[in-house]
Amino acid sequence: MRVLLIEDDEFIAKTLETVLIKENYAVDVAIDGEVGWRLIETFAYDMILLDIMLPKLDGITICRQLREREYQMPVLLITAQNSSSDRVIGLDAGADDYVAKPFELSELLARMRVLLRRGSSPVVPILEWNTLRLDPASCQVSYADRPLHLTPKEYRLLELFLRNPRHVFSRSSILEHLWGLDETPTEDTVTAHIKGLRQKLKQAGAPGNFIETVYGMGYRLKQSSLSLPSSPPTQTNGSDKTAPSLPSSPPAQTNGFDKTAKKPDERSEENSEQARKELEEIWRKQQTRSALRDVWGKYESYNHHRLQVIEQAIAALRENNLTGELRTQAQASAHKLAGTLGVFDLPEGSRLALELEQYFKSGHIPNAQGLQHLSSLVAGLKMQLQRNLSESVEVNQSQRNPLLLVIDGDAELANQTVRSAQSRSVNVKQVANLQTVWDTLTAQSNQSDGGSLPDAWILNFSLSDASQDDLIRLADLTHQLPPVPVLLLTDHDDLDLQIKLARTGVYATLPKLSSEQIVDRVMQWRSPHSPIRVMMVDDDPQVLAVMKTLLEPWGLEITTVERSPQFWNTLQTCTPDILILDVEMPHFNGIELCQAVRSVPRWRQLPILFLTIHTDAKTLHQVLNAGADALIGKPIAESDVVLRILSELERLKLLQLA
Repeated sequence: MRVLLIEDDEFIAKTLETVLIKENYAVDVAIDGEVGWRLIETFAYDMILLDIMLPKLDGITICRQLREREYQMPVLLITAQNSSSDRVIGLDAGADDYVAKPFELSELLARMRVLLRRGSSPVVPILEWNTLRLDPASCQVSYADRPLHLTPKEYRLLELFLRNPRHVFSRSSILEHLWGLDETPTEDTVTAHIKGLRQKLKQAGAPGNFIETVYGMGYRLKQSSLSLPSSPPTQTNGSDKTAPSLPSSPPAQTNGFDKTAKKPDERSEENSEQARKELEEIWRKQQTRSALRDVWGKYESYNHHRLQVIEQAIAALRENNLTGELRTQAQASAHKLAGTLGVFDLPEGSRLALELEQYFKSGHIPNAQGLQHLSSLVAGLKMQLQRNLSESVEVNQSQRNPLLLVIDGDAELANQTVRSAQSRSVNVKQVANLQTVWDTLTAQSNQSDGGSLPDAWILNFSLSDASQDDLIRLADLTHQLPPVPVLLLTDHDDLDLQIKLARTGVYATLPKLSSEQIVDRVMQWRSPHSPIRVMMVDDDPQVLAVMKTLLEPWGLEITTVERSPQFWNTLQTCTPDILILDVEMPHFNGIELCQAVRSVPRWRQLPILFLTIHTDAKTLHQVLNAGADALIGKPIAESDVVLRILSELERLKLLQLA
């Protein structure tokens, strides 16, 4: 779905753009009314988000012009003016709904979904075609109950077809619907995304021509596959479905790993899929929070400048020389701060800014008591800005999950380790089973402030009693985002068990240590560390931009190289912790670069991953022979590539503890 956002506050515009993109909308942004109107006349939009107070052409006038010219797309007004008369004027001008700043982002998204369902093209809550099922509320897709893990563009492409099941879309039409103005794809890009989507559908069991080519015209869903419900699916309370949650109580357990009555081959596919969806939902929330923190940091100086303008106006009031121009600037600054702080879930800060805006708007001259009150409002605003910044830093530092130490059948060693950690002020928690770890992580991820976690968990369990179901549950933990690093402490040398444990994602196995040595390693793990440096080489700047967007929210420093002749100098300067290469590039291909890196002793232990569309056996053989550690295929699933990179880095850090 393509959305036009018309908002003159660059901070709020960037914030909303970031959130909407994360929710799989294609977004264009205009910072004044005239530019917004030209975009409306040029492109087809499914919805318009519109501020009222705009330069050059205000939001009310735009609404009236839209309805006079019989544009039917829904319009959602977003403004800090929340009086009943303002609402009436906006709705009478042709707006469909009204959200006042400050507002909850979740409420804004819900109102957008409601308006889209009311649009000129009726939209069923769950989009279905044959056994394909797409839930717009949770952004989850399945075919014959098998989940499809799609990139954002693949998701939007499939949604476009499902919302218009009998329509043939040309490649140029698809470009117009799915790509924003700041993107410059070609029609070949559409072909590549169609191919990638077909492959994923085929892997899930769909026929190869599920999306058929109408030669000379474009693409559409294959008509023989049509099996639409005669009526919308039955809804539960509320129109929006939420991601499934984990069971409120764990299955029957014994000491150590979880024990269930089912054998591994009888494990419920429904429960497994539920766990996967939960992980993906947690990852989406983390990504959105990280992206919002990035926006806050980028525009932090804007907010402090607005606060300075307000302070200057109050200082001028004290001297009785406030000019009309400075009063207007202070009113506008307070207005923008009110909207910004509301979007970032700081309602108290938004309230303070609104009170300042109303004062400057009134034109009153305050007495001494009034001046003191204005100063207190500004002091409160300062605290709100500092609060959001400190919370941002705190959450960034909590991206790393605690270390999970599994002690092989030695309850006394586990107890001694906990006591030793307490005596050295190290936060270590002993747990009875993996379900406790899982529940703690889930609760922590759902807290707005990130919650708090120990430095390490201690789990006493006899490895000789490990069942296949235990290993599956352990793999669930090591394959979440960010991954849970696991160290095993055992004196057993059972090769078969070691291999099984390695397959679950366990990073390293150590012989049993003393409790003091174990705590030393926990302290080493939690000690401050430099940001992880990632170097990426690809001749496609769009791939580099996407990868940078995916990885930077996880606290990684990304250095990109578009031209291979720049490679060696950048490698020496960057000194990366991990290297990501493409296979086919001009000048020198990735395999040649990998061979060159491995020929230098300094770089022989550097993790090297290949990111490429070539995933055939021949290419895999070539990259492994050149010295690479792994190959990731394009188009990438975001969680896959992030997990692979984070897991590799955590593995190396744990090996350093051995």
